[in-house]
Amino acid sequence: MTSMFTALFSRDPVKEFPFDLLNKYPDVEQFSVFSLYSGKSRTTQEDVSIFCANLKDLGYLHAQKAAACLKKIKTLRHPSILLYLDSIQTDSLIYIVTEAVVPFTSYVKNLKVFSNFQEVASWGLYSVANAVSFLSQDVKCVHNNINCHSVFVNKSGEWKLFGFEYLISYEDEPEALHKPSEFKQYTTPEVRDGKVVLKNNWTVDAYGYGCFVWEVFNGPLSDASLLKNPNKIPKEIQKDVRLLLHPAISSRLSVGDFVRRNRVTGGFFTNPVVDNLLFLEEFHLKDSNEQCAMLNSLSNILDQFPKDIQVHKILSRINEMIKFSNVGCSAIPALIKIGKLLGEEEYQVHVIPSVIAMFASQDRITRVRLLEQLEHFIDHLKPEVVNEKIFPPLVTGLLDTSASIREHTMKNFAYSLLSLLLLSSSDLADLGGVFLAKGSHHLSQRACSKMESTTSAFGQPAGAAFRCVCIPVELVKHQSVDADGETQYRCGFRIGGGIDQDPAQSPAGYPDSGIYITSVEPGGAADQCGLRKDDKILQANGCDLTMATHEQAASVQIAPKLNYKNLNENLTRHLLRILIKDEQPGIRTNCCIALGKIAPYLQPEVRQKILIPSFCRSMKDSFPPARIAGILALSATEQFYPLKSVAVAILPALTVLMIDPEKQVRENAFRSCKGFMEKLEKASENPEIIPKLESEVNVRFSADSFAQNMPQWASRALSSLTTKFQKPVSSLLARSDLKEEATTKKHQAEDLAPNSDDKNPIPTTNSSTVDANSTLPAASSSTVVKSESELLDKPKSDWNNWDDDWENEETPTEEQQTAMTDLNDDRFSMQTEVNEEIDWASGEDWQEFPFEYLHSEIVQFLLTYADEACVLKKLEDMGVRVGLALAEFLSMDMLPLRAEIDVVKFLCKEFWCAIFGKQVNSLRTNHQGIYVIYDNSFVLLQPFSNNNQYQEEVQRYLAFTRGLIRGALGNFGLNAAVVADVQEMPAVRFSINLKSET
Repeated sequence: MTSMFTALFSRDPVKEFPFDLLNKYPDVEQFSVFSLYSGKSRTTQEDVSIFCANLKDLGYLHAQKAAACLKKIKTLRHPSILLYLDSIQTDSLIYIVTEAVVPFTSYVKNLKVFSNFQEVASWGLYSVANAVSFLSQDVKCVHNNINCHSVFVNKSGEWKLFGFEYLISYEDEPEALHKPSEFKQYTTPEVRDGKVVLKNNWTVDAYGYGCFVWEVFNGPLSDASLLKNPNKIPKEIQKDVRLLLHPAISSRLSVGDFVRRNRVTGGFFTNPVVDNLLFLEEFHLKDSNEQCAMLNSLSNILDQFPKDIQVHKILSRINEMIKFSNVGCSAIPALIKIGKLLGEEEYQVHVIPSVIAMFASQDRITRVRLLEQLEHFIDHLKPEVVNEKIFPPLVTGLLDTSASIREHTMKNFAYSLLSLLLLSSSDLADLGGVFLAKGSHHLSQRACSKMESTTSAFGQPAGAAFRCVCIPVELVKHQSVDADGETQYRCGFRIGGGIDQDPAQSPAGYPDSGIYITSVEPGGAADQCGLRKDDKILQANGCDLTMATHEQAASVQIAPKLNYKNLNENLTRHLLRILIKDEQPGIRTNCCIALGKIAPYLQPEVRQKILIPSFCRSMKDSFPPARIAGILALSATEQFYPLKSVAVAILPALTVLMIDPEKQVRENAFRSCKGFMEKLEKASENPEIIPKLESEVNVRFSADSFAQNMPQWASRALSSLTTKFQKPVSSLLARSDLKEEATTKKHQAEDLAPNSDDKNPIPTTNSSTVDANSTLPAASSSTVVKSESELLDKPKSDWNNWDDDWENEETPTEEQQTAMTDLNDDRFSMQTEVNEEIDWASGEDWQEFPFEYLHSEIVQFLLTYADEACVLKKLEDMGVRVGLALAEFLSMDMLPLRAEIDVVKFLCKEFWCAIFGKQVNSLRTNHQGIYVIYDNSFVLLQPFSNNNQYQEEVQRYLAFTRGLIRGALGNFGLNAAVVADVQEMPAVRFSINLKSET
């Protein structure tokens, strides 16, 4: 027992102190009983400050002052008083641990060079004034030590009051106000004369605060006589400062009155710095409109704040707002601007979590604003963050019911994400090229490597090892044409060395077998990036090159940030869906361009499946820029296609566009066709080079190596492809009233309207017929344009656990002007009849179509030879056979439909249009294999009146359609049970239950 108590009371608390003392700040102990050290927590690694008092060296009175300071700071809590964290007290020492701070005297020297020093100083003085008022009014005590040596500044730029060694209560004796001689310049006249009375006396601290104001602008006070001259004190407060320092107590201005007199319009404490910082501190008390207005204006005035306030105060407040308030959209500009001041490690801690949180937000506008700013932070996103946190919510914009949101997403997806996520590097073959990247969209002077320079480079001294920030941008190579007319892309530097090379044989005399830059072209791409001759490359793109052969160094590539599944499955699936189904022509065009840009990064087997069908579909689009994009995308990716595919699929699709109504389409078609023909001619003249021509079909490229050996005609297409993005429309185009269009019949080819690529109600019998040549009538004056806000506020379905998967995708039928096609031989020739038109029937005209009468006659005929049950069975079986064949025919030219929901949507749109001339009105599902299709005006029931007497006969006229649905789904391998329900004719509901195969 004795040994236990001995061990308990013999422990050294200093050794168990959970903080490490680091660097000492000089001269602090000259005006304090404490010395100041920077420190660090052993548990959290957090930076702290440690005030240390060696009691044995201080003497009894000063030791008592140090103990009193510790006792008082433990009980004081105020935003402008130094934050106490921990302490230790023994017979020989006192340690007080606080938030990390620096002495005010050293901080203000650096602050004075800041252009907006006066306004920033006003914020600090405002904070200290609040602390003094708190002590006098709430704590009922006198600080008795207010000067520049009792104020400290934390990492957020906040001025904090400390120095409580001489703090006394109003109830203490007046003699307690006397301080050592080193503080005589701060002693008030009444204390020197012994006339002060402590009760309710704030005058001592008012005088001290006046001294502190003088020191802020003029430096530490050495003699009280200097206070008579205001010197650099701003003119607007010189009068009030004189009142603070007035020798007569009755005339002296209180600190509270000093603040009130200057916190008025035009006052010293009324300026953008103070106003905005106060707003941030009271943000939770403001309404949403005030919050958004303040944040929207904040980014424009950030330059008025020093870096420490921006990074550690404003940024932390913004992160809190994003986390706890619905102001993410307004906070983005300020967040991005402050982020530019941060190092990579700080950026990951302070900015990336907020970016991730905003991408996961349900607010569409916030996601759009993030997309618009994507290029400013995408280089800081790690691949795992992109794939797991950013990509999933980002692609939801491609599926949004609002065309405006889809349009913004696709535009920014193409401009920023696809250009920056999919990083590239050139191969360094033939000692040329570059392992760095410099962006075509996002220009930066930073290199993505770690180097050790033997000469001064990147602002570093010779011999200094340093890591430059890795940024996701593309190298802008210098383009030139050689003597043979081929386009060359030069990076502007060469490399030498490697462990397979003898350093002694190196003409430059390098000291080891490392990889070195042997030359840099003046003004070239590498020179602009900051590379210099004799720089040693230690690491490039994550690959260690300290023990690399020359060939290994020349083949370094930057891997895409998107992983295999997100790139080759998820992203391509969304892009193909947009390419096929989106009704906005600009979005379809951008989608085609985006697909062409990511083609080099796709797996070869994925490319072979999707590229040609996708680009050929764009070449049939009714929107001319989409057709041009399809041609350019095919040309820019010519290396990926086997010669057989060129001859069988690509050239026939291009020749059709040679008679396109648009001149620019025709020109691009001819140019592209000539390029592909030259490639086939080379193979025909010299079959031995066929393997070389197809050598890159099954290769996964980086962007620069992809462009390195590209022929000139394809290179031109590649460069053009990047410039062809369609800008978002300012408002959404709505279709004109169908009845008015049917009456006016205005078909004006010159008024080409950007509309959806509507499918023809009747499938053409020849797959070579091109819909792209048809033009659409101009919208009539009755066109209704919906605003973006109306679309964003669209009400959601109120069905519990059911989703409306139709998303208002039903498109009214429009009249189209098209060319007549004559088939003259076993191939095809096209002869355009300018004055002939085919007007596809609108929904109102569809009841005249013969299918209705044919179907009715079939039902009546079967009823004369069999009973009701047999007739229903026979009709449904007939429908199954027709549905199988028709679904096969309609999906021939489409990309494979793999998802169950995509098959059902095909049934509701293309399939339904081909038979009934209109889409269904809505589709709903519970995502458990059950789908409900609504047709509010079913063609086959329109002859019936809404009367119960026909309810028994209705099922006869629905059996064939039930079979059609089963057959169409069966064509895609889906086994279904279909039930038709009629409550009020001619509306009908088809319930589909997809059965799992056994």
